[in-house]
Amino acid sequence: MKFAKFTVLNPKASDRGFDEVEVLFNLDHIISIKPIRIATSERLVNGFWIRTSNEKKYKATRIPAELVPLIGEQYVQTIALSADADDAAFQ
Repeated sequence: MKFAKFTVLNPKASDRGFDEVEVLFNLDHIISIKPIRIATSERLVNGFWIRTSNEKKYKATRIPAELVPLIGEQYVQTIALSADADDAAFQ
């Protein structure tokens, strides 16, 4: 078995903001890792859907460094949003 540390969103956290927890996953039981964007009130985070062999899904904000080259560096960065980002998008 090979374990690696992921930072996932706590599904039991309140709707205001999000709570991150560190979890060890057995890499042999990960079926897929899909890049996604996770919106918070102050930023947009590049995150990941982690799906395991028991059909559970997790939203991860950080993955192990050994998986970054496989996924791609562009999916690991945080995107800062300004207050007028929505106005600029519609002009």
